[in-house]
Amino acid sequence: MNDREILAACLRWHTAHARRLEIGAAKRRFDKAVKEAYDRSGFHPCDPGYLEACRVRAAASEAGERLTPARRAELAALRALAKVCAKVRGNQQHVTDADVIDVPMLLTCDRFTD
Repeated sequence: MNDREILAACLRWHTAHARRLEIGAAKRRFDKAVKEAYDRSGFHPCDPGYLEACRVRAAASEAGERLTPARRAELAALRALAKVCAKVRGNQQHVTDADVIDVPMLLTCDRFTD
């Protein structure tokens, strides 16, 4: 297990997580707009804002449909990261004290010499 694989797994999860948060934020914005439109007119077809309310409701639905695959991708990346972490943990049982150093994710350790 080299540092590149660890870094790649971390970046894959972070990218998937950020994408899911983006989609979730958009969905919440659309849901809020749908609620406001419903409170304003009740989605009545004779209301002048009816077409806009329908567009917002369709956008909220689309965001909801995009959110599920984004969650699945994030969980898959998280499982892959957990596997990498388990391998690293298994390979470093002799390490008593490990410090993680910044972005390159280099692991340094001090071995006790007797």
